[in-house]
Amino acid sequence: MNTQARAKLRAWLHRPKGSLGWIVAIVALLLAASAYHGLSPSWRMPMHDPAVLLALLALAVALGWVVQRGVKRTVGKAIFNGQETGWQARLAFLRSVARESNILLVTLLSLALLGTGILWLAGRSVAQIVATCEANLQAQVNVPEDEKLTALVGRPVCTCLAQTFVARNGVMRMALFDTPMHDMSGLKALTRDDEQRCLERFDLLPEAPQVITP
Repeated sequence: MNTQARAKLRAWLHRPKGSLGWIVAIVALLLAASAYHGLSPSWRMPMHDPAVLLALLALAVALGWVVQRGVKRTVGKAIFNGQETGWQARLAFLRSVARESNILLVTLLSLALLGTGILWLAGRSVAQIVATCEANLQAQVNVPEDEKLTALVGRPVCTCLAQTFVARNGVMRMALFDTPMHDMSGLKALTRDDEQRCLERFDLLPEAPQVITP
């Protein structure tokens, strides 16, 4: 084995390990989630089947695997099928692409973890608001017969109010809700119109008295 062959074999053993396959799989999942979000409720119903979700996940993984295999073949062609004087330059370029793809993958994963943490904190804040709202409604009930009705309608009404509160203040503020990192006075409070809107949504407003004209 001559020096050139040994150099190529050494380069193949230390070939660049890029993350383009993982990136393609993540992008495919994001595109599938965006398409699902854009569908109408009637089209979303069949998508709730776990088999459909697993099929989409398998498709994304297969697409990433195909891309990664293509990258591996490209590296092999650059090393073993390239010209004697130019394969080092092509291999250096592929190494730079692999390094950039690894950095991009770490960035995507970091953003995903950050977004998941923000959503979890915001969800905990919303659950806390709904629980406090329900407790306040129960405390205002004076008649024992109305306790069951209050418990039945309290959660949907409080959930509606919490959704309005989130839409008005944003997910980031909700993630920092009731923490030393955010001042409570900076939040936009709900108005009486918001309460009326949520009550109207569940048909809980008292009917206006009918005026009888002579």
